[in-house]
Amino acid sequence: MKPFLQTLAERLYQEHPQLDEMTLVFPNRRAALYFRKYLAKGLDKPAFAPKLLTIEEFISSFSNLKVPDKLELVHRLYKSYYETGKKPSQSGEDSDVIESFDQFYFWGEMLVRDFDEVDKYMVNAELLFKDLSNQKELDASFDFFTDEQREFLKSFWGDFNDQEGKNKKKFLQVWQRLPEVHRAYKKQLLNENLG
Repeated sequence: MKPFLQTLAERLYQEHPQLDEMTLVFPNRRAALYFRKYLAKGLDKPAFAPKLLTIEEFISSFSNLKVPDKLELVHRLYKSYYETGKKPSQSGEDSDVIESFDQFYFWGEMLVRDFDEVDKYMVNAELLFKDLSNQKELDASFDFFTDEQREFLKSFWGDFNDQEGKNKKKFLQVWQRLPEVHRAYKKQLLNENLG
């Protein structure tokens, strides 16, 4: 059985030999690359390829915002993280959440992806990053969870609350700052026409 993209490439070339007049949108870069490979195999004469875009590229073409590369996004997130980390925490204590860019980079990449998902799905970041260490807040704010999900979270936070130390304090400080970091990061990007 032929792969779907190969069948699509062959049929497209048969029905529309003027390939350079078309733009095709794919779910990701990999699908576009495989399509291009199958199309090249099926050509019997030289031809200009159609324009191949990912869905993300297609959607971003309707915006005046530019998307920087991953390293720049993580660096800009670090700047927002650093700036919000210099302020006193909600509890009034000085923060010690600041770490070097090298230490930040690994989880900064994950945070960029998470913030991207939050923004794509228009999730309320304030609620998402709410401090879940307070059990009453958990019960009141997340009443849509099933009993099983609620029990899991209770056991996680119960075990977590039993542990004392610097890591717990740092985790909670960072978690409490995520809404502020998210706001500062979005503001910084928008001020420079970046997304």
